[in-house]
Amino acid sequence: MNVFVEFALWFLLAEALVTLAGLPLRKKQLKAAFRIALIAGKALLAVLFAFLTMAGPVQLRAVQPLMTALYAALLMDALADAVCSAVAAIRKKERRFVAVRVAGLVLGALFVVYGAVNMETVKPEYHTYTSNKLQSEHTVVFIADLHVGSAQPFSVTEKTVAEVRALHPDATILGGDIVDDYTTKEEMEAAFRLFADFETPVYYVYGNHDRQGHAEYAGGRKFTPEELEKALEDNGIVLLRDSYVEVAPDLLILGREDLSEGDGRADIAALTNPAPEKYLIVADHQPNAFKDNLTAGADLQLSGHTHAGQLFPLGLLYPLIGYCRGDYAEGNAVMNVSPGACGWRFPMRTEAGCYYEVITLRPAA
Repeated sequence: MNVFVEFALWFLLAEALVTLAGLPLRKKQLKAAFRIALIAGKALLAVLFAFLTMAGPVQLRAVQPLMTALYAALLMDALADAVCSAVAAIRKKERRFVAVRVAGLVLGALFVVYGAVNMETVKPEYHTYTSNKLQSEHTVVFIADLHVGSAQPFSVTEKTVAEVRALHPDATILGGDIVDDYTTKEEMEAAFRLFADFETPVYYVYGNHDRQGHAEYAGGRKFTPEELEKALEDNGIVLLRDSYVEVAPDLLILGREDLSEGDGRADIAALTNPAPEKYLIVADHQPNAFKDNLTAGADLQLSGHTHAGQLFPLGLLYPLIGYCRGDYAEGNAVMNVSPGACGWRFPMRTEAGCYYEVITLRPAA
């Protein structure tokens, strides 16, 4: 079934559940304080569903589409309830249950459509960094979180990769979660074929989803790690797993194994920088080890993973517990956390849109 049709059906189910839950109170005269508490409760429950969808335990994956649909339905129902209650108070009339539900359904549908359009709109973000370690100018493109086969039509991925190819960067870094637990073998192979005709090097670091580590919660494994690595090799994509590569005489890239591998990820102290006088980019899918990676002399870390929250208002909450999106400075080093070129699991993105990063490195003036 088309992913958009499937999610639309989940949304209609969520709207029906919200309506049924509200029926016992439809004819009751509620005090203002209780009404406000009820509206706040619906909004908080919506945020909880969003958080559990994006950051909850893997055991919840079977119900994630329903939780996401409930997130949209409840959040917009809370907004509709607030607006209708305010209008009723101004007009000194009791707010009508039917009016709230119709308004909630309309707002919810618009919210879902916006999220779907936002998920399919991929744009470049431009960054310029300077260093006295650089002797010449370089352009690097960083693409993370494509999650091929998950939340975007493949035609959107094709368009994104074509745009990157047209930039003729000195290097392209695929920053993890290019594929995930829901990607079929055919989709995985088709995704990596898109990078086969690049004239300049393409490098790859693993994310927490690429090797389908939790495939048992996603209908079973579709390909093996060995098949994934063969697809990379067949298309000339260089896999970096706690290893360095020289891109230019003044530029190195260190690609890290993902944090999800635990003991399979090398201790940063063991990764001696072979040329500390050169500018060092560390590609690490998750941003959480930024300070750790400074031990290797990182000048710039490129990460993804967060999707900038993906579902509003998680983009406001994530910075309270860690990194979310944009540049973070630590001494003379900078980490850029990309929102990612897609999202995950469902065709809805109500936070920042989808982006890939176009990075210009220049010698210091």
